[in-house]
Amino acid sequence: MLLFNLLEYGGRSLMAVLLAISAPTDKAENATVSHAANSLPAIKKAMDSNMMALLKKATQRTGSLDLLRACWTPQQLRGSVSDKSIQKQASDPSPPERITYRKQTTLPEKLSGSIRYVKPRNSEKLVALTFDLCEQANERSGYDADLVNYLRDHQVKATFFAGGKWMRSHPEKTMQLMADPLFEIGNHAWTHGNLRVLKGHKMEDEMTWTQAEYELLREKLLKSKCAAKLSYKAAAAVPPALTAFRFPYGACNYQSLAAINQMGLAAIQWNIVTGDPARSQTADNIARTVLNQIQPGSIVIAHANGRGWHTAKALPLIVAKLRARGYRFVKISELLARGEVVAADSCYELKPGDNLRYDRLFKTGAK
Repeated sequence: MLLFNLLEYGGRSLMAVLLAISAPTDKAENATVSHAANSLPAIKKAMDSNMMALLKKATQRTGSLDLLRACWTPQQLRGSVSDKSIQKQASDPSPPERITYRKQTTLPEKLSGSIRYVKPRNSEKLVALTFDLCEQANERSGYDADLVNYLRDHQVKATFFAGGKWMRSHPEKTMQLMADPLFEIGNHAWTHGNLRVLKGHKMEDEMTWTQAEYELLREKLLKSKCAAKLSYKAAAAVPPALTAFRFPYGACNYQSLAAINQMGLAAIQWNIVTGDPARSQTADNIARTVLNQIQPGSIVIAHANGRGWHTAKALPLIVAKLRARGYRFVKISELLARGEVVAADSCYELKPGDNLRYDRLFKTGAK
């Protein structure tokens, strides 16, 4: 059976999911299912095992070079320096054109909590570079073309955590990122709301509207004339929904963390903070921070929305030296599938409680 993506099984019962993902091809897998049917704990364990295997296979479905080349010229993909500018505007808290979104299957227990980093099997030297694309209601933030161009020119895999409103403000850039097999996109809330402060439907809207906006743009891309020329395989390589989430300000509470996991999204934090939103953080300092703190399975946080002031200049220093040390750059989905996830039950920058100041400074965050 061709296994496309763990999202194809959203909305089914526990047993239905288990049977669907292990319908198979393999006698050993059939034996696992037969044994698992005897008890609910065994079913859950077998499901987690199969879902993790499926996640690993799903990492192959993250964009298509044919689609990228068919829809944009090299010059269009390069963008311009002006893309990085940030513009203030009247507050726009409006929702996406459609707020329904694809329901996902249950998140494996191994991926629950606030994920800090991964312990790769055999101490494999893997690192995930992640870049936030935040945008609040009262602005149109930027897109760091120099940063993305460097990643493409040097074939560096990366994950972009995009706000829903950012995607709506930058539809073409979003579709380029989702089509590019080097990259994957994660959910970074609608208007960068503080999900430790927001409650009820306002908290939920930050999460779900972003899922919906991504799916709207994917549909637009796949219905475009450039995509129509391609095979189904090339078009279908774009993931149908977002499967990872990053909390704005790195802030969550029990309710918001549980809500994200219940949506089937892995909550991705980090263990290396570049500090790139600070104008005083030079390229050399950013590189030094990463190189001094790196370990196999690290997740690095930086910004590509115009607020990573010197990040693009730091990348050549980071990439060259890490590759010289034997490190490989991977997307978040690939990292999660390659080892033991290390997670916390709360959200913080580097130690518990170190980001509580954001509640006072930014309050709800979603201006």
